[in-house]
Order: sequence, then C-alpha cells, then structure tokens
Amino acid sequence: MGTSSQEKPPAPAAPLPAAPPRVARRTSARGRKPTLSVPVIVAAAIEVLDEAGFAGLSMRRVAGRLGTGAASLYAHVSGREELLELVFDALVGQVKLETPDPARWREQAHRLLRDLRDVLASHTDAALAGLGRVPTSPQTLAAAEVLTGVLRAGGLSDRVIALGFDQLILYVSAFAYEAGLYRKADPAEIERYFAGVHAFYAGLPAGRYPVLTAIAPLMTGPDADDRFEFGLNVLIAGLEAASTAEAAQARQEHSPDHGGQP
Repeated sequence: MGTSSQEKPPAPAAPLPAAPPRVARRTSARGRKPTLSVPVIVAAAIEVLDEAGFAGLSMRRVAGRLGTGAASLYAHVSGREELLELVFDALVGQVKLETPDPARWREQAHRLLRDLRDVLASHTDAALAGLGRVPTSPQTLAAAEVLTGVLRAGGLSDRVIALGFDQLILYVSAFAYEAGLYRKADPAEIERYFAGVHAFYAGLPAGRYPVLTAIAPLMTGPDADDRFEFGLNVLIAGLEAASTAEAAQARQEHSPDHGGQP
C-alpha cells in the first residue's frame, strides 16, 4: 500500500493595495444660519410680508425665518417700525430711475409711478409700509428726488410739486394695495367675481338707478391698467392746471392795475 501524498497548503493571498482616499463631502449650506446683516434681515422680512401680510410682519417671525432669536435682530434693526421703513426702501429701490427730461416729463412720470405700483402690488400689503412715512431713507429719497425733478422739468411750480407729490404717492399706494388684494387669489375665481359684477350692474333697474345703468359699461369695462392711467392723467392735468392758475394769480397780484409793483 503506497503512502498518500500530502496536500500542499495554499499560497498566502497577495495583500490588497491601499484603498484610494474617499472624496470628502462638502457640508451643505442648507440649514446653516445666515450671517445676520441689514440686507439679509430685510430680504427675510419681505418674504414674511409676502406670506403673512403687513399685520403679520414681526421681528419674531423674521427671526424664525432666519433660524435665530428675535434678540439677534435688534443688533441691526431697532424694531418693527425701522424694519418696515427698510423694507419699503428696498422695494422702492427696485424702481428704475432716470434723469428728468423736459421733453418726456409726462412719460417719465407715468413710467416711474407705474413701476412703483407694480413693485408694491407684487408684495402683500407692501403699500401699507409706506403710508404715513415721509421719505428719509436713501432709496426713497433718490426716487422722490427724481419724481419731483420730473415734475419740475414739466414746468410745475415748486408749491404744486411739493403738495402734488403727496397726492401722487397716495394714489399709487392705494391702487397698489387694492391690486395686491387679488395677488394670491385663484385667477378663475377672480374672473368669475368680475363677471358677476358686470352682470350685477347690467341688471340694475334703470328706473331706480338711471345714471348707474347708463354708465355701467364704462364702469365695468376698463381694466386695471386703463383705470390707473386715467387716474394719473387726471392728477397730472390737475397739477398742471393748479400751477397755471397759481402763476396767473401771481401775475395779477403784481400787475399795476392791482396795486402791486410791475
């Protein structure tokens, strides 16, 4: 009986090469608290304004959006009133300004005020942030300087410009606020509502409301842009008429027949 041959042990496995270094993952910036600054706080405040409206804008809500406490905001903003002023200033800063041109002053006034309306109407209740505020912040002052300069380029008197400026801004703010009321509504629902308004006025009894029924198509027909431009035309024409009357009265008061100096 022969001897069995002994099996040879398996050769040791060759060692694996060193694994390549793993790609380092960059930490996502999402969720990281932004470095607080006035522009960062104002941007967050505009977002809160869009969601919660004028009444819902608070230091606490803005701080919550930034992932911090309200106390942190007070190092940059004194409180809600200053925040509202900064928000309004930032929004007005989006309006394109140009050098007043006497040959185009009406066109310039319409475009500037139309752009202001559009900016304010695109943010919930933003027009309310500017009501009752005299321009004192940088971008509102810049816009006020251009608008008054445009009116002066049109030949309006300084008194009419000074008093008319308020009326123009109040008109634009009111129009923008009303337009903003429908910003978040369903367009189909808005269309149904105004179709109902048209039908309502068309169905008024003429014997009881003779004037309203006569002008109903003109009341319900023009769209928002037509109404806005009409109002601006009326206001600007009124300012021109007031300025002309003021100049005529001044000439009369200084005429020899009036007892003044020639």
